[in-house]
Amino acid sequence: MQKKHWSVILLFVSQVMAAQTSMRKVVIQPNSPLINTIFHKLGDRTIQIKTFQYGKEKDIVYVNVHDDEITSVNAAKRLLEIESGLLIKIENYKTRNIKFRLDGKYYTFDPNRMFSRVGIIQTLTMFGKVSTRAVDEIEKFANRILQLIPETPRCIIALHNNTNGKFSINSFLPGNIREKDAKRLYINQEEDPDDIFLTTDSALYQRLADDKYNTIFQDNDNAKKDGSLSIYCGEKGIRYVNCETEHGHDIQYQQMIQLVSRHANLKENAGEPEVIAYTYRLSPAAVNYTPRSNAEIMFGEKKVGLIRSVSTDSSWATVGKLEITKDFPLYSNMDLLLVPSPMSTPRFEVRIDPTRQKELLDPSKTVVSIRASE
Repeated sequence: MQKKHWSVILLFVSQVMAAQTSMRKVVIQPNSPLINTIFHKLGDRTIQIKTFQYGKEKDIVYVNVHDDEITSVNAAKRLLEIESGLLIKIENYKTRNIKFRLDGKYYTFDPNRMFSRVGIIQTLTMFGKVSTRAVDEIEKFANRILQLIPETPRCIIALHNNTNGKFSINSFLPGNIREKDAKRLYINQEEDPDDIFLTTDSALYQRLADDKYNTIFQDNDNAKKDGSLSIYCGEKGIRYVNCETEHGHDIQYQQMIQLVSRHANLKENAGEPEVIAYTYRLSPAAVNYTPRSNAEIMFGEKKVGLIRSVSTDSSWATVGKLEITKDFPLYSNMDLLLVPSPMSTPRFEVRIDPTRQKELLDPSKTVVSIRASE
């Protein structure tokens, strides 16, 4: 019996091995980057700037300026092994701030505050010493980084990590230190406030907010001119998004970097009708109803737009973003109403008052007031 038992096992093993041998092996080969090292002289120190070119795509650019933010870089490299893009990275002994000696004196600066002379002076002052020569040298270093970015990138994705509680979506709330830097905020209370996106682009903001991630739309006109890459991109009209989590949030960062990569690769309004985005406000006194995201906006029986985002301001009014198709822009003689229905949920309607003056509304300056239908 025992001999028969072993013969059956051996027969089974041989069949499995034969089947495995006959199977065609499918192996996905990761992209191997083309690595280039640039040596830049900064005072008495030589700093390495490394570029990693994955595949042929060069207009999606990943930038890492803080060498201690390892969670972000590891996630980006894993993503780029299966996608295409350019990664630019400063090597700085796994530390955040850069220190160098010039004319016998030591200077320290934050490399994410070097993309304007004002920002360079601010960061040098914070760390103790400032000189015109030091500002000039740091400006040359910043320009060398910028020269590595293609002239018209589709998107710059900044790779950052933070420390618990020191920088978060809460920093942009009314009354907090970065309140004036944000044009709009989307907050998901179920997400860690340290895990955020910050972008200079309204379409990217809306896509990321619709995906229920903590998202900041930077006020490119009024945000503090601190020399950061986000401010530089906002002033130049470059699509930029900072993907940031707390140090060690590896799984969360991997999910977020994959998401933002997918959105950044979309052409503007790809697969969607062209739209105009407006900010809206629905007073809490107007109606006892909270709209839902993607609720339709109607003109008669014609769909002319959507409620894209829903949040609450400090006065408990419902605020957010709505989109109207470009062939139906909003004018001053139009009213946006929330119309109750006894048979179903209320619906949003645009109505025209022909007795009022007709002027085209500027979406960048107008807050559309939604009121309840009488």
